[in-house]
Amino acid sequence: MKIIAKYSAILCAVLFVGQYAFAQVAQVEKDPLVVDEIQIDVKSVQIDAKSKTASVELFLTSYTRSGRELKLNTFGTQLLDVKGTTYLFGTITLGKILVKLQDKQNYINYLMQMDEPVLLKVTVPNWGKVKPKEIIVVFEDSEEEGHYIETAVQL
Repeated sequence: MKIIAKYSAILCAVLFVGQYAFAQVAQVEKDPLVVDEIQIDVKSVQIDAKSKTASVELFLTSYTRSGRELKLNTFGTQLLDVKGTTYLFGTITLGKILVKLQDKQNYINYLMQMDEPVLLKVTVPNWGKVKPKEIIVVFEDSEEEGHYIETAVQL
């Protein structure tokens, strides 16, 4: 009987320590990515094997009280694969604005409102089967006109 009680106590201790360790891991959250008072959150990453395209959706949320104009550099915004190779977009959608690569439009100007997430969707043609590693988002600095911020977002 003492042996059963001893093993029961050990089992309970192991389960308690295991739950405590799991609870500590579950509580660790990544800090949100905030660049120039814009929070960038990854919504989805999808690969379509039939059309050989990769799609990345991000939410961009402004922290600026009066809103802000976001000037996105379309040709600077690119996807990277695991080898570090960069890929230009086929289409970029920011809110309701759609830009295609053949439009040769360098920038998208978008007026962001405070705490209203805007969906940024980048679609890249001729993609393989592996998910992209990161997306580079390039936009104009809110403080210095003509200065662009390049931000790598891990996917």
